[in-house]
This record gives sequence, C-alpha cells and structure tokens, in this order.
Amino acid sequence: MDGNTEDESNEKSTSTCWTDDEFESFLRKELQKDPLSKEYPDLFAAAPKLICKWRQRYRGNPSLWKRLFQKDRVMKEFIEASPIIDSVQRLVISTELKKGEKFTIIDLACGRGYLSMLLSELLPPEKVDKFVLVDKQWPMHKTTPEPHHISWTHIYGPFLENNENSEEDNDQSTIPCYYETWPIRLNTSKVNLKSSKEIKNMERRLFTDKGPIILVAIHLCGTLSLKAVDLFNNNPEIRFFCLKPCCLPGMIHAKRDEIFHLGEHSFDSKLVCVAGKWKKNVWKGPHRTTTKAYFQRWADNLFLGMNDTEASKIKKTIMVQHDGGHQNDFLFAERLPETVPVWDVLRYEKEFLDGEED
Repeated sequence: MDGNTEDESNEKSTSTCWTDDEFESFLRKELQKDPLSKEYPDLFAAAPKLICKWRQRYRGNPSLWKRLFQKDRVMKEFIEASPIIDSVQRLVISTELKKGEKFTIIDLACGRGYLSMLLSELLPPEKVDKFVLVDKQWPMHKTTPEPHHISWTHIYGPFLENNENSEEDNDQSTIPCYYETWPIRLNTSKVNLKSSKEIKNMERRLFTDKGPIILVAIHLCGTLSLKAVDLFNNNPEIRFFCLKPCCLPGMIHAKRDEIFHLGEHSFDSKLVCVAGKWKKNVWKGPHRTTTKAYFQRWADNLFLGMNDTEASKIKKTIMVQHDGGHQNDFLFAERLPETVPVWDVLRYEKEFLDGEED
C-alpha cells in the first residue's frame, strides 16, 4: 500500500480492493499529515472509523460510493469542520437535558451534508433527535432529483414512483433505504436562505417549541453568513451557534452603497466586498494579501453583530487552511449558562491555533 501513487490511492480508496481495516489505516495516515491532528487527537483518531461506516453503508453500490467519496474532498471537509465537530460533541455530551428533551441540529447551506453525516455517526442518539440539512439545491420532498439538484440518494436511498402498472425494472430498486441506517436521522430541507419568506417559514417549522437547537454553518458564501447570524440573534431556541465564514460578499452590495445590519451593529458593505470569484479552482480577482484583510474585517463585523445579551461568544483563528488559505476564522456563541467543557477549550490560547507553527 505504501508504494501507491496519490492517484492510485484515490482510485483504490473508492474501490473494494481494500479491507475495512486497510481503508481505515489509509485514512489515518492521510489525516495524520495535517498539523491540526495534534490539536484534536481524539477526533482525528475517531474519524477513519466514522468514514469507514459510510463505506460499509454503501457497500453494494460502488457508483454511489465513488461519487460520494473523493479522498481529498472528504479530508478537506473533515479538517475544516473539526473545530466545530469538537465543540458540538463536547456540548452534547456535557449537557444535562430535561426529561424527554433532545437537541435538534440544523446544518445551514450543508451541500451534500458531510458535517451532519460525521456528527450522526459520532454523537449519542439518546441526546440528539435529528439533523436538518438545509440547502436550496435539494429537491422538493419525495421528488426525483434533477441534474441541477444535490442528489439525496446517500441520505435516503431512492424515491421510486408508485406506479403499479409499470413492469419496467428500475435499476435503483436494488438500492437499500439508507434513511433508517443513520444512528441519528438526517432530514433534508430545501430552503433558499436569501429569501426572507423561506427563512420565516423555516423558523416557524423548525424553531418553534422544538427543544434546544444547535445551529452550524460552514462554507456560507457571501451574505449567507449575515443570514446565519440573524437566525441566531432572532431565535432564543438556538442554544449553540457555530459559524465558519467563507466567500466575501460580491461588489454588487458596495455599488448599491448598502449598509449591513446585524442586531444593533451595522457596517458599510464597502469594507468587506471584493470583485472576484473562483473559476475551475482558480481565484480570479485581487491578490490574497488584499482579500485577507477584507476577510478579517468580514469576520470581525460578523462577530460584532452576534447578540451577546445573555450569551457568550468568541472568535478564534484556527489554522485549517494552509498554503495561502486565509479562511481560518471561527465564530462560536452559546446562550447562558455556559457549557464549561466547551468554553475551557474555546478560550484556551495556544500559539499553534493562531498560526504560529514551529
């Protein structure tokens, strides 16, 4: 196995040629290459087994597994989410809930749902009722995904049309129902977070008399981070909030002379908007030294806009990106009382976390 090239390892990791033990060993070696493995040793040690459970779930459906598991992407998703996974795990394990009460975890702009999939395998089911995977690219409930949708086959299995007159053999009929196999159930929710109407509908459905909520948000592009902070500010049912801002807002907001408002805090969009975008994994826009300063102002203003009335909050720089990547700011907030094991770690200062690696 040690003699394989990276391309060969990628190919073999999606095939059936490795045993589960070999697959876990491969993942463990890959993850140990990242410096953050020293900061979250227990989580990085657990990750290979969590991902191997996905492999076991989709055994017998190699095309789905190959689509879902691209080694570099899954590694990146896990590493960049690891500070949030660690905090959520500490919160859930340490919280004494009322009788019959469970957490609901809402995953904003979730994409395929890797974060919730990992947490479902990791967290105790007796303390978490469900995950709600929110993204505008999901299909409507119980419809067949179109090419422009995120396929949810890895979450549910297939949704087959109930056509008693059809004798046509459907290739998907051999795919099992995955929904019941998740330790904590995963539910998708099609919501456009840029639509105020859809957000209000989501709040009414998910945030009213539903018990304590954990709101997680990774990879929120542009002004979606504003929407996430607004959700935390406006919904006291949200016990814990984790945000990792992503892309900066586009220049359209600056050209309109917009002022962004978050609670009692406001700031000029010109401070944080840049012209540029990613095209085929290549950044087309200002140099990273310029965008880094804009991103820092973006994270600072999002943090200032988080309501800290009867809540604790913190902004941390944790080096999940390297080689010039500067999206390393994480925002956390918890409505009082604090969960001590969470905040002991979040307030712990270490040079490594601030990027001063040896």
